[in-house]
Amino acid sequence: MDRVGAMSDAVVPAGSTEAKKKSPAVVKGEPQPAQRSMAEIESDMDATRARLAQTLTELKVATSPKNILNKQAEKVKAFYVDEYGAVRVDHVAITVGVVVGVIVVRRPWRRITA
Repeated sequence: MDRVGAMSDAVVPAGSTEAKKKSPAVVKGEPQPAQRSMAEIESDMDATRARLAQTLTELKVATSPKNILNKQAEKVKAFYVDEYGAVRVDHVAITVGVVVGVIVVRRPWRRITA
């Protein structure tokens, strides 16, 4: 193989004179993008802009305080009520036990630290 052929496949340092002389090489094996008209590019930009606007609207609705509050309230209700509308006694008992436990531990703790 001659020297020119060997240099075309080699990586040339950025500051060398050979890098300045060569035009950008096409990478072998990778398809080149097809040339698009301005109308196609503008159409793609309009479609992307519309998707972005829709996504922003969805995010605005999903992150509104009222919707977040409703979603969290539904989660709490789902914890205490089963799918048939009956109260989950075991979950209520656990919650009552935790609240009573906190109260029982907190009273003596206030006396000790006061």
